[in-house]
Amino acid sequence: MEDLLSRTRLQEILSRSSDRKIGVIGDLALDAYWYADMTRSFLSRETPRFPRPIVREVFSPGAGANVAHNLAALGVGQVVVFSVVGEDWRRDILTDVLTSLGIEAGHLIASSQRSTVTYVKPILQGYDSWQEDSRLDFESDQPLAPALEDALIDMIRQRLPELDALLIADQLEINGIITDRVRGALNDLAAHYADRWFVVDSRQRIGLFRNMILKPNWREALRAVYPDRSDRALPHDELARIGQTLADRAGRPVFVTLSEEGLMICAEGTHRHLPAAPVQPPLDPVGAGDAFAAALAVSLTAGATPWEAGTVANLAAAVVVEKLNQTGTASPDEILTRYDLARQERQHHA
Repeated sequence: MEDLLSRTRLQEILSRSSDRKIGVIGDLALDAYWYADMTRSFLSRETPRFPRPIVREVFSPGAGANVAHNLAALGVGQVVVFSVVGEDWRRDILTDVLTSLGIEAGHLIASSQRSTVTYVKPILQGYDSWQEDSRLDFESDQPLAPALEDALIDMIRQRLPELDALLIADQLEINGIITDRVRGALNDLAAHYADRWFVVDSRQRIGLFRNMILKPNWREALRAVYPDRSDRALPHDELARIGQTLADRAGRPVFVTLSEEGLMICAEGTHRHLPAAPVQPPLDPVGAGDAFAAALAVSLTAGATPWEAGTVANLAAAVVVEKLNQTGTASPDEILTRYDLARQERQHHA
């Protein structure tokens, strides 16, 4: 790690975020944690079921909104989100949450044709234990209408010249914000604004983006290049070939995340495997990809090389996986602390 990034250089990269303007476009979501005290639950007189007595609820940004949250936590001077949401109570809460974090939410298009994506996570609490119940998801049941596509594309065209980077969160399998037309427009804009950093995270369509930094996990990368192959663990040399194929198609570096095995970076005609930063169980992977993407974009806009940016993003993801029952973020201080822990562990095993 130290051969790629010194602590002084890490501090320098992180310190440059305050004068950056970064946008996030895509599938924004509200994460809702509903805490049910089951010690208060009694058999219903109307149905033979035990109700969930909700005693506390906590709301936080999810999906693309959590990418924006991570940018704010990294100290980015101006964070702007672009999306289409519903005309519902969840939109109001999401807007309030984003605004409270200092994120500019004035470019959220509200439509009665859409539902504000919300992931409700019931937490059942007992006397000395707890468990998460089945999640309740609010999603739109129709594709994004052409008029809404036009409005979203127009907003991006107007604001893009003043942004240093744009992150694309293409997270929904169906009826998401990044439609074929929106993706085509973004590909064209990325080609036209070659001096801007476009970073995309797409669960199903990572291979269709051009002129952008790609951030797939290894399964997403495999499906993009070999859609008919089964998901199975691959050796690093084969992952490097897959990543390089995607980099050739996109015309930009590719960062293939490998979970506990770290990261494969394919850039500048070569590749390098970075081990994962040290973590301590219990672990929760929720939000780690968002933290990775945000740290990657911030580092690149600060002048980091792909290898330096990948190292910073690796550290940010390691911070977040140790944060349980939340879509966590990684601050500059936490990333620096993780760097020190990684260095100490390497010295201990040397």
